[in-house]
Amino acid sequence: MFNTQLRDYAKVYSGFLNEDFCFSIVDSLEKVRWAKHAYSDSSGNNLATYEDDLFISYEEVPLKKELDLNIWNILDKYVRHDMEHMSPWFKTWSGYSFSRFNKYDPNTLMRVHCDHIHTLFDGERKGIPILTVLGVFNEDYEGGEFLLCEEEIRLKRGDVIVFPSNFLYPHEVKPVKSGVRYSFVSWAW
Repeated sequence: MFNTQLRDYAKVYSGFLNEDFCFSIVDSLEKVRWAKHAYSDSSGNNLATYEDDLFISYEEVPLKKELDLNIWNILDKYVRHDMEHMSPWFKTWSGYSFSRFNKYDPNTLMRVHCDHIHTLFDGERKGIPILTVLGVFNEDYEGGEFLLCEEEIRLKRGDVIVFPSNFLYPHEVKPVKSGVRYSFVSWAW
């Protein structure tokens, strides 16, 4: 039977990344180059950036390969085990992006959006994002609440959430009030 409760397709994995791993990643992220985040319009042809946007980085840091392996493991757990009873026809994915790091300084945010990411596909790699994997590396900040479908999902250090990347799952990160919020995101197709 098909499950029509959309919230049930979003799964939080508490403490999936251990604290030492998270502390090490944060130490590394304090030394990388950051760029302002940009949003694509619905056609994917134009980009918009706002002064209060977060910063992003794709730089290689120690433990990034281990993080990307963890992303594969969480996708496997989500698709093959946790969602098996809800989506019996959905058994796999074609690929996933390497992790992108997100940095939220005070007064920065991620506007409400859906993850129809055009920039993942370059003509050789084709597809549309079907799952978003998002995790938080630290807790020493105020604000920065993650909202999915207008519901606050409390994510602590090491927590990871997986949810569908389509128009039914708008999400955002509220402005950080103090401290710096570090997280990652990846997408499967």
